[in-house]
Amino acid sequence: MNIIKTVNALLFLILTSSSSFANEFKILDYYAGINTDKLPCKMELVKNWLTSDQYMCAFKKSKHDIIEFQSDYISQKAYQIDRYILLNVSDALKITVQLLSKYGQPYSSYQDESFGTELPIMTWRDSKKQGVSLSLNFLKCSGSSFGKCRALFGVTKNSPDKALLNLTIFDNKRHHYSKIVMKTGKRPKPVKVNTLNIQETQDITDLEF
Repeated sequence: MNIIKTVNALLFLILTSSSSFANEFKILDYYAGINTDKLPCKMELVKNWLTSDQYMCAFKKSKHDIIEFQSDYISQKAYQIDRYILLNVSDALKITVQLLSKYGQPYSSYQDESFGTELPIMTWRDSKKQGVSLSLNFLKCSGSSFGKCRALFGVTKNSPDKALLNLTIFDNKRHHYSKIVMKTGKRPKPVKVNTLNIQETQDITDLEF
């Protein structure tokens, strides 16, 4: 049976038929736009030659649960929050049910069949249209995504029976701001609002045709 249909069936009694969700997405007590001085870790500049530099910090909630925050050194407001949880693939569906119970029906959902069993990829809201989105996906602790499991949790060998849950809050507008700050070291220039110069119009009192 399709995993999305399975999950929806399990949640039929606790979800409304409409796509209801909280006005503000949170991971624990953390949300997009939270001031960095309210975070449980200290922000620092991380140099990355492969991608762009990042202003971020990581909080180890437990040995299997890590939360990462990204911001910039001018706004000091988080634009992205990632929670990574190392778990057994067999527990992924249970976690999905818990998340659906909390956040409601997703804006979009797909299936990842690379685990040998269908695991969901879900998004709540479109960040480009609605500003802030929440997304869920699972990473394999083997193959091309093994490095993430090793870097975060010290997994030393390919473990196809394990998965990395990745829950992400992303603020598109704040990301755009932070991206400019990290690239230029300056605040983005304010957007110039064009004003219409209203010209005088023809006096039609004595107009002839």
